[in-house]
Amino acid sequence: MQQLKEFDGKKLKSVTKEGLDLDQTEEEKKQKEEEKASFEGLCTHIKEVLDAKVEKVVCSDRITESPCVLVTGE
Repeated sequence: MQQLKEFDGKKLKSVTKEGLDLDQTEEEKKQKEEEKASFEGLCTHIKEVLDAKVEKVVCSDRITESPCVLVTGE
């Protein structure tokens, strides 16, 4: 799959890498920014607890039924 860049006229994206950009409407983007702002304190606390074990802690819309996901950097 790493060599396949496009299929049926659509570009493929790796969901395991950081910076996944899903197509969203302006309203969806605004709602996600509000959610990220409301969880900023929690993310900071988790980062402090895990310290050197993680590079960063952020909110994402990558998953919906799991509490966390590990991703590789770009």
